[in-house]
Amino acid sequence: MRTWLSIAVFLVLITATASSGEDAATKRDRQGPVTVTVTLLEASTSGIKTRVVLDTHAGSLDGIALEQAMSLRGSSGADTAPATIEQVTGGGHHRQAVVVFPAAAGATEVRIVVKHVGGIAERVFRWSLQPAR
Repeated sequence: MRTWLSIAVFLVLITATASSGEDAATKRDRQGPVTVTVTLLEASTSGIKTRVVLDTHAGSLDGIALEQAMSLRGSSGADTAPATIEQVTGGGHHRQAVVVFPAAAGATEVRIVVKHVGGIAERVFRWSLQPAR
């Protein structure tokens, strides 16, 4: 009986993990009343493209200016504002957009910073980049 119970618990955990829809390109931060999800869509010589999704059930997200809340943090620690914000959709409790940053030549890491959303001073999302061959 214990063996079957262990197997059942293992299968439930595997299924839940596989169906979460999150992959290595997607990072999620659930601090405070707003969940912020950032997906790295592209990191190339033409720029860094991300999709940001904001979700809450504690008020409206319409007042958040993504061009001010998001930045690309370089290896020196300096923040760079988005070059463009595209495909803005949603409103109220759910918003999403594609945020494009200038290319970071020679970068080995992408760090996207989201500031002052949902009462959280700073959320940092990191991805390691493969060196160009």
